[in-house]
Amino acid sequence: MQSEHRNLLLMMGGLLLISFIWEGLVLLFGGVAGPYFTLMATLLMFFPTIAGLVYLRRTKRSAKPILTAVGKKRYLLAAVLVPVVGTILVIWAAVATGVITQTLYDSATGLINLPGMDGQQISVDSFVLQFIATMMIGIAITSIATFGEEFGWRGVMQNRLIAQYGVVAGLVFLGLFWGIWHAPIIYAGYNFPGYPLLGSLVLMPLFTLGTSGVFAWLTLRSGSFWPAVLAHASFNSTAGPIIYLPVFEAAPLTRYLLFVIPWTVIGIAAIIHLKMTENRGVWHLYPENDL
Repeated sequence: MQSEHRNLLLMMGGLLLISFIWEGLVLLFGGVAGPYFTLMATLLMFFPTIAGLVYLRRTKRSAKPILTAVGKKRYLLAAVLVPVVGTILVIWAAVATGVITQTLYDSATGLINLPGMDGQQISVDSFVLQFIATMMIGIAITSIATFGEEFGWRGVMQNRLIAQYGVVAGLVFLGLFWGIWHAPIIYAGYNFPGYPLLGSLVLMPLFTLGTSGVFAWLTLRSGSFWPAVLAHASFNSTAGPIIYLPVFEAAPLTRYLLFVIPWTVIGIAAIIHLKMTENRGVWHLYPENDL
């Protein structure tokens, strides 16, 4: 077990070091506004999978049991919907309470103002259909990149951290580690522009702690890391961009807090629920014979 623990920590430490070097190169080549940012950031998303594969090889294990565990399929749909529905509910509550204002829906005409289209309007039905189509395409494409992270985070590391430290400590450790992994590019202005230290050291780690809890709940309940791939893609391609749309008007920090705080709370609640239901047969580490 000591050897297992050492290999796990070596893998995570090496991943952090190599990722920070790569993110340093991203900043050197123009940062978040540079011409190579999208490509280099996408490649960075595959570093956790590479680290996970190295770990599996080093410990003489196969990736096949992880990749082929589809689990309970209903969680695949939940993974797509939870980030979007949660974000819509947060925006609705914020608008209803006056925390933010919106210009998306024109009550005078009963139509939707298309964001960034200079006053062009469409019907609510058309907007919903367009949104669903865009969401499905976005998630399908983005899932390729989120697989690169989630095979490493949820497929390899999550279950082994839980086995080593317990469900609460293991998931908190992974969530905060995941946030710090982003630190250089967040400091450079990605996700939370204008708040480099607050964004990189507080907001991002809190957000990843929360989403890590949500993804853990989905993966452990389903018995597969694939729901985490879809949930991560849903956040990146739909839920995140929704709250940043210009039709929702708020101070930048208010917008960031609306993005971070609800998911932190939901994620912590998910971790608590996993702890409360531990050893009751509703979730388990997988593949059990490969830990």
